[in-house]
Amino acid sequence: MWPALLPELSRFPAGDRTRAIGLARETPLDLLELVGMAAALVVVTVLTRFVLGDASWQARSLAPVIDFLIALPLLVIGLAPFHVRRLRRGLRRQL
Repeated sequence: MWPALLPELSRFPAGDRTRAIGLARETPLDLLELVGMAAALVVVTVLTRFVLGDASWQARSLAPVIDFLIALPLLVIGLAPFHVRRLRRGLRRQL
């Protein structure tokens, strides 16, 4: 999966790729990534907000579990592009 997401990784020798990804993970987030991640968190929060009103106690007790199951894939979809962008930037800096 990494070679498809990080084409820069193929320019490193096979033995150095794990170290290169480790160093790329230490790259600080830039302003665009921080703003994008914050926006993704806000969108996921809005999408997973339950309005239960007069719901039964069973529905109220399941709401956090359902929210979690919905929010987890949405967070991966929303935050992963910014993580990959940071890794690619870190790999380009190493090259």
